[in-house]
Amino acid sequence: MRNSTIFNATVFLCLVFSSAISARKLTFISWNIRDFGGSRSDAEIELIADVLAHADIIAIQEVVARDPAGAKAVARLVNALNRKGSSWDYRISDPTIYTSPQKVEKYAFVWKASQIQVIGGRPTLIKELAHTVEREPYLISFRMGQKELSILNYHACTHTKEFPERDEIMHISRWIMNQNMSNVIFAGDMNLVIQDEAFRQLKQNAYSHALNGEKTTLKKECSDGDYLSSAEDNILYKFSNLKYQSSKVIDFVGKLRCESVKQKSVMLSDHLAVELIFTLM
Repeated sequence: MRNSTIFNATVFLCLVFSSAISARKLTFISWNIRDFGGSRSDAEIELIADVLAHADIIAIQEVVARDPAGAKAVARLVNALNRKGSSWDYRISDPTIYTSPQKVEKYAFVWKASQIQVIGGRPTLIKELAHTVEREPYLISFRMGQKELSILNYHACTHTKEFPERDEIMHISRWIMNQNMSNVIFAGDMNLVIQDEAFRQLKQNAYSHALNGEKTTLKKECSDGDYLSSAEDNILYKFSNLKYQSSKVIDFVGKLRCESVKQKSVMLSDHLAVELIFTLM
């Protein structure tokens, strides 16, 4: 009888532990960190790490590609994150294919190494899209417990005849819908508002979006406390066995006085970060 009681108690505890693991919340952040490279001081890297340290997975756009300083800046950021108590891993893309040297850049993924593993081989730029978009998205796949998640990290071009933003996103949308991915995040600086026709295909295919028009870019100047410019960053997602919890803009400027905004935005970015929290069901 006693052995049976111990067995039942053990089974119960295992089920409770398993349930706690499966319901674990994960935080994903997407951020265009403007011109992220060698010009960043140690103080700036530390401030950026403070904004990101609570995340589990981070997608960074606009990593400098013209010299090794961009990759070194990501490594410096990871070192700063490591000093905050968790162990982090990261990957950096090759330079995007470009029509002019001014538009080339790299992407980065950074994540907490415990309970999150890269699967499916080396993360890669989506070469099939190289001739239809200015900067092809960077794709990575993770395993978190028994769940898998694929993330596309993307920075849209801005107003060129060769690669209009609307056409780019429609090409990417078709590519996404042709893949067999159970849980998908498409995140980044879209340079379009979410109400644009470009996102219609994804919306019609059950993709949701983290933001609904909240502004994510900063003005160069502001007045009367208004420092926000446009709603160009977002996270689109479709989950089969993950569960959406919440999302928001991470406003590192906050309620600073207007004259402080320019200095703060120069130190970090002209974009605010976007956060999405989900659970492993």
